[in-house]
Amino acid sequence: MKMFFMDCWKAKPHRSEISGVYLGSEPMSTYFHHILPKSKYPEACFDEENIILLTLDEHTNVEADIYKYEEVNKRREQLKIKYNL
Repeated sequence: MKMFFMDCWKAKPHRSEISGVYLGSEPMSTYFHHILPKSKYPEACFDEENIILLTLDEHTNVEADIYKYEEVNKRREQLKIKYNL
């Protein structure tokens, strides 16, 4: 998983994809959120489209309420279409 997250980190600006807040130069696991949960959708676990970069607070918020952020909701719907869910 670590190498996958590093590939995602290198491919994206180091900013929250919700607020635009700069996340720094070092990746932390708390910045990476699986939009479709890896436990429920293992086929999407290593799909970069299924990863969104978030601040720690945003990640906590979306874990508590998966519908909290419109951007996450939009991407979830796109992923459901992609995976025929």
